[in-house]
Order: sequence, then C-alpha cells, then structure tokens
Amino acid sequence: MTTALLNNRYQTIKLLGAGGFGETFLAADTYLPSRRPCVVKQLKPVANDLQLYQIIQDRFQREAATLEALSAGSDQIPKLYAYFSENGQFYLIQEWIEGETLTKKVTSEGVLSEATVWKILVSLLKVLHYVHSKGIIYRDIKPDNIILRQPDCQPVMIDFGAVKETMATAIAAQGRSIYTMVLGTPGFMAPEQAVGRPIYASDIYSLGMTAIYLLTGKLPQELEVDPHTERVIWQQYAANVSPSLAAVLNKAVEYQPRDRYSTAIKMLNDLQSVDTISSRQEVDRDAIAPPHQQTLETQTIPPPTIRQSSGKKQKYLIFGGLLIGGLLSTATVFSLVPQPAPRSSVLPVSPPAPVSVDLPVPTDRSPQPPLQRGTTERESPASPV
Repeated sequence: MTTALLNNRYQTIKLLGAGGFGETFLAADTYLPSRRPCVVKQLKPVANDLQLYQIIQDRFQREAATLEALSAGSDQIPKLYAYFSENGQFYLIQEWIEGETLTKKVTSEGVLSEATVWKILVSLLKVLHYVHSKGIIYRDIKPDNIILRQPDCQPVMIDFGAVKETMATAIAAQGRSIYTMVLGTPGFMAPEQAVGRPIYASDIYSLGMTAIYLLTGKLPQELEVDPHTERVIWQQYAANVSPSLAAVLNKAVEYQPRDRYSTAIKMLNDLQSVDTISSRQEVDRDAIAPPHQQTLETQTIPPPTIRQSSGKKQKYLIFGGLLIGGLLSTATVFSLVPQPAPRSSVLPVSPPAPVSVDLPVPTDRSPQPPLQRGTTERESPASPV
C-alpha cells in the first residue's frame, strides 16, 4: 500500500497488523478538520476469478451492512464509518479503539485477578448475547481481539470473523460448490469450528479459553487435556480461583457442544450467581465477625474513681451532711401532712467496691452457632443483589 489517499480520503499512518486475509492500518480521515483517527482494514480475496469476485463483493456489502447495524447497537463493537472496493481489494473503515489488547495486558502485568476476569466475562457475554441475537457467530474470540478501552477499561470486541469468511470464499472449478476456509485461532477455536461447523456454543468455548488464559497466563497449547474426559486441565495454574467460577469455565470449554452452555445468556446467569454467592459470603462474614468483637455474656463496668478526703476536709463533709439533714427535717415539719421527721444517720465514708453489671444472656452458656447465610438476628428488607 502506498501513502496515497485511499478512496481520496483516508491517509495511512502505520501498519497495525497483517494476516492471510489482508492488512490493518491506522489512518487519518482527511475530510474532517480533526483528522479523526480510524482503522483501515484491507481485505484480499483468496482467488482472482471474476465470477468469484462478484460473489465476494455481494457478500462483503452484506457483511458491512451487518457490522454497521451491530456497531450501532453496542458501544463495545467498533463503529463502521465506511466501506468500499478499490483496485480489486476491499476496505473497511472502522472506529479506532485506544487501549491495549488482553494479550498485551497479561504480557506486561501478569495474570489477572478473579474479580477482574469476572467483570470482563460479564461485560463480553452481554455483547455476545446481542451479537448472537442478530444471528451472527463471532468466530474468532481470543485475547488479541479484545481491547480494554481507555479510559473506562470496557472490553471491546474487534475483528469479526464473518467478513474474513467472506474473503476466504472459494469456488470449485465447475462453479457448482461453494466452500470456505476454516476461520479461527487454534487453541481458542472450538473443536466443531475446526472442522467447519461453528455454532453459537463455539463462541462460548473461545470466550472460556480466553478467560482461562487471563487467569493462568497459559496459551491453550500449553495446557494438557484429560484423555478420558477430554477436559482442559488448567486449575493447577490458578489455585486461588473459586470453585464456582472454575465450574462455569469448565462447562464453557467442554469438548462436546451439547455439554457446554448453549447460549451466552445461560453462562451469564451462572456467572451472576457466582457473584451473588460471593457477595453474600462477604456480607455474612462482616456481620458475624465485625472488626471489634465484644463478648455479650458479661461486661464489667469499671468503678468510678472517687478521691477520699482525710483530716479537716472529712470533718467538713460530715458537718455539711448533718446541716443538710437538719434542713430537710425542718422542711418536713411544715409540710401539709405532718409526719415524723426521718432519722438521719451518718455512716463512715468508705471507697465503693467495683460494680459488675451482668447483661441478659441465654441460660445456656455454650457458644452460639454463627448466623445462617442470608439471615440476621433482626429481620430487615433484603438488599438488592
């Protein structure tokens, strides 16, 4: 590709990637004052037959229209700005997503936490459910095709395989049978997709393998497979992952499609259940074992500090007490109902003994069992999960 403007509008800046179906460039839109950055995908048909070219062109237009509709319904799919053909090649002009791929993040920072992977999965499953609802199979989910967008860190799905499949279309010499090359990335690609029969559950498999890579840092080729169950063995590389999340991922990457989640929404529901359980456990732990625990059986209140007076001060106190007692007796004599004056006695002042206050406790002094999950001592409205 030269530096000349594509379609008399888009100026290429640098090469972003290259593959068997074409090349991807960062470019600038010269029609806009801001020279808005965009991604140019140059797609090359497999064959140069004129009849095949017309078939590919028709499919390319349909797939471009599909991409436009998809991007209009989700901000986690790059927007399609334009598409055209030029010099026998096809071009897609898409939104430039600033950020880093999941592959680069793991390479630079190491494996991701369970909480981070959970958030990524929940976010992508919603997008995948939306894509599948339009009758589209993504076909090439992998860490390289997911960008964590800056500054909101939302995962964005790029490089849809449907357009690549159009470019891979080939036709037999007799012009009767049409077939396509197998698309996908080995390891992340589901077994049935590897033989040319992708289904919705194939995307589930690819997303599950992507999550396992994020948790372990291991590519699928580095993981062993149980010869009896055909299950991927990965948990020894992520020992801190909760059993509930591991169970969801194991189901997502089952070898047989019938044993996997059949839809993205089913996997999403199970993931949200995993989060609900974790949240309740954290709430229960906080309720049962607060930071400052107190024993409710007996609390000893320290006695107030009283300074004792000695010598003349003590005599003055005794005299003052006698004087006050006399005044009270006089007031009683002049009351409406005559009654004998109360005897007043003076006891020696002595320091008070420590006072122990016993709070009400159950008669059974044995330790009480912890509260059951989701219950408290006093009923209160359930908080939203």
